[in-house]
Amino acid sequence: MIDSSGEEEKEIISLKVTLIGNTAVGKTALINQFVNNSYIDNPIATIGCDKFSKIERINNLKIKLNLWDTAGQERFRSLSPMFLKGSNIVILVYDITNQLSFDELRNYWVNLVKENTNNIILGVAGNKSDLYDEEIVDEENGRKFAEENNAFFYSTSSKNLTLTQNLFIGLTTLYIEKYPNNLYNDDNSSSTSYKVSNDGKNVNSNCFC
Repeated sequence: MIDSSGEEEKEIISLKVTLIGNTAVGKTALINQFVNNSYIDNPIATIGCDKFSKIERINNLKIKLNLWDTAGQERFRSLSPMFLKGSNIVILVYDITNQLSFDELRNYWVNLVKENTNNIILGVAGNKSDLYDEEIVDEENGRKFAEENNAFFYSTSSKNLTLTQNLFIGLTTLYIEKYPNNLYNDDNSSSTSYKVSNDGKNVNSNCFC
């Protein structure tokens, strides 16, 4: 298809990826590393949610990942079910140096996800692996939690581009392989057309909604 400017429009499969977990576990930094290939130290706490996007070619498909960065503060938790709606991939994020952030995944966040989603790929990210010397929640516990909840575990660090790419691209690949019939389901708007920028990246404004 050619648009009025003479540029070719390419069909993009659009998937919603929602990151959820306590505040300060590194959700924003993970997304920034993946989208912008850069590390941000001490990012400002997310208010409500922020939405980012990036286009990747995976399994010979052009995939637009709509990345929802949700707030972890208790005052915003009532909004979490709304942010989870329509997710294809959900990533539960905890900080390996913070026991409470892991306990909250088990006691609160994972149940919220199960109650408000279906037909998703669920990931568990043990984040801040660069702080291994300060680790409180060891990787074995993270992997066990993921296994108990039919999720996929990743050890991540927002300072490490490779680990961050493994997280997002790995989970997207799993979704494509498990739910191929959902990729072109017009009912959930998972397939649409976009003009592709040169680098395939885009950052959207706040989505406090």
